[in-house]
Amino acid sequence: MKAAYGTVTVATLFSIMAGSGIAGAQELTSAQETATGMEARQHVERYYGYYYERNPEALSTEIFTIPWISVGANGVQVTMTEEENLARFEAAIATLVERGWNRSIFTTRNVCVLSEGSAIVSGMNTRTRADGSIMSVNGVSYIVAKTDQGWRTISFSSHSPEKVVRCDGA
Repeated sequence: MKAAYGTVTVATLFSIMAGSGIAGAQELTSAQETATGMEARQHVERYYGYYYERNPEALSTEIFTIPWISVGANGVQVTMTEEENLARFEAAIATLVERGWNRSIFTTRNVCVLSEGSAIVSGMNTRTRADGSIMSVNGVSYIVAKTDQGWRTISFSSHSPEKVVRCDGA
């Protein structure tokens, strides 16, 4: 489902964040911030591991909230159901494999910890072929949150590989 950027998309994102208990501000200790950053980074690494395994079931049930939002050059896309999520990952993996894809490697450039239950993980996605050649390098940033089911991705946005999302004072 494609949706124009607007109040429905923004309301959905903030509704998810509020429902996850991450909307309130809190001061974190250095240890809490380090632990949260590591957990958020590990969640994104798990996402890339499931892609490498070509495991659309795990991608669709263990990585994203429902709904979730992607933002990129083609606009905003909202994935609203588990069935739509599974179909999206099955199609994405099939398309990549048809193009000769073997693996995607995420290089974390920064983790902006927002609270003990939320962060933005920003970096680069390098897609490679079986022969090791590079298909593409893109920037991507993930908004992740700790839910009752564990860490989940709420949203991501593609961007230039040179861009990095940082926190003030980072």
